Amino acid sequence: MANAKLSGAHLRAEAAPALPLTPARLFSAPLSELLAETNAEIIDAPTEYEHFEGVALRQSAGPIQVVLPKKQSARERDTMARYLVGRLLGTPMLPLPASLEARSFGGAL
Repeated sequence: MANAKLSGAHLRAEAAPALPLTPARLFSAPLSELLAETNAEIIDAPTEYEHFEGVALRQSAGPIQVVLPKKQSARERDTMARYLVGRLLGTPMLPLPASLEARSFGGAL
């Protein structure tokens, strides 16, 4: 990275939470604060798939993108955003209900 240009946006994109994200903080912080602390943003899914519930993507630069379907209620979007950010950042969580399936692509989680 010695040859890379550093800009405010690039530095912000690599920012991580100051402390490990605890389950208590993950599920109790106001969502707007949690997204700011983890450099994440919620994006509406471009196409509604019948069984699509959401995905979190972390690219080499830029914020974590939490892509959620518009059809979800505000409560569902809040819960899924928290879960997906926490999973991506390695926050320990209780086992998932059998009705919720989580998969990781391109790396171990």
